[in-house]
Amino acid sequence: MPGVPHVHVPSQTSSWFRKILVVVKQTAYEEYSQLRLRGKAPKALRWKRLEHRYKSHKSCVNDLKGILQHHNVEFECINRVELDRQHLANVDLVVSVGGDGTALSAAHFLDHGTIPLLG
Repeated sequence: MPGVPHVHVPSQTSSWFRKILVVVKQTAYEEYSQLRLRGKAPKALRWKRLEHRYKSHKSCVNDLKGILQHHNVEFECINRVELDRQHLANVDLVVSVGGDGTALSAAHFLDHGTIPLLG
């Protein structure tokens, strides 16, 4: 599959994890872009640097989604600020794509280690 990194996923993976929840962060670039539209963004921001990090993050998320789709794994993507317990219904694995804050946000909703978290 073009654009998808070569990752070995055993054919039984989909039986191990019926549904995966992918929790993603909202990047600083996205947050500041919203402020910029309202004329409230700080003027001394390094926009190019923030944009580069944003593109790297989106590329990582898209690669993960491509791999899961390629292997016919059911998944849902949710922004960490929108995450709540309802998103965990019938989920077998939570994957955090971001940083420590994203992993901690996801972990906050996981009770007693019944759903594994990869971050």
